[in-house]
Amino acid sequence: MREAASVKTPLGPFFVVAEGGYLIKSGFGEAPPLPEGPLAKRAAEAVLSYFAGGELGDFPLKIEAPPFFQRVYRALMKTRPGELVSYAELARWAGRPRAARAVGQAMANNPLPLFVPCHRVVTADGRLGRYGPDPWRKAALILLEAGETDLEDRVPRLRAHPDLAAVRLGDLLGDGEP
Repeated sequence: MREAASVKTPLGPFFVVAEGGYLIKSGFGEAPPLPEGPLAKRAAEAVLSYFAGGELGDFPLKIEAPPFFQRVYRALMKTRPGELVSYAELARWAGRPRAARAVGQAMANNPLPLFVPCHRVVTADGRLGRYGPDPWRKAALILLEAGETDLEDRVPRLRAHPDLAAVRLGDLLGDGEP
């Protein structure tokens, strides 16, 4: 039976869906209308811990995706909070060194953001790159993992930035704008 839970984070509501003892979907937004269950609730509470500076922990994940995407997700899950990897490097880790665009597609289709930390993937030249329709969330997650203690002060500036995907990481992580 499917179950869901959601929590309020500094970046908006975040939901988790579980089924059969596995997490199967997560994301920013409202939870689907499903009963709350113990695994989804525990995962949602771990998300709160993550935003407070803790780690998510390990959860059983079930991801239906093409084999290459599966390899990309497994490789990406070996990164630690604060560790960033380029699309090209992740393609190499997944066994297809010339498949950086396919890695981008895997990131765009990631059904379990945060648990499969697609926000840690950046361009080879040090720019943020995309994160669905909300690159400001990617920037905020990178800042969080870099030790930013007060995201609520930064979020309005991040949201207002006209082309955050083109921002270099050094500018984001330094004392300057955004």
